[in-house]
Amino acid sequence: MNPKKRLGIKNIMKRRSKISIIIISIIAVLAIFGYLQYAAATQLHVSMKSSKIIERTDDGTLYTINLEFENSSFMILNVGRTDFIISAEEENLGAGILEPTIIPANGKSIVETPFLADNKILDKYEQKENSPSLRLDGSIAYNLLFTTLKIPFTYYPTQEEAREFIHGQ
Repeated sequence: MNPKKRLGIKNIMKRRSKISIIIISIIAVLAIFGYLQYAAATQLHVSMKSSKIIERTDDGTLYTINLEFENSSFMILNVGRTDFIISAEEENLGAGILEPTIIPANGKSIVETPFLADNKILDKYEQKENSPSLRLDGSIAYNLLFTTLKIPFTYYPTQEEAREFIHGQ
């Protein structure tokens, strides 16, 4: 084989090898970035900012709750419909649904949602000095380009937040 031809083939292979390395490096960087954003999304901080009793009936007590979501990732989170449950001392107090919303990258979003509480459980704690320990559990659905990720969350309100919630202040 002609030495010039052999040298040309080596140059072509070197270029293809460099291009392959660059492509693999870009894919690896994107995969690492994606994983870090997923990890940050799973650390979404939820807090109860306020609650107010709208109506009390025989069926239950209707609240309006303001929940704050804090996103520490660099990704805008497109949150789908989110179901959540509030428990008082391990008893299911009631359930609510958050409508789809967008949480900005490295930002906060406050979402107002209705919540229907069971009066039997509320009445147990309404007259007591000490507020029960509350727990808010839910599962957030993130709508991404090609898939939907469901990430569970749990939030334990402070004693003051629990007291304000039970009494609707």
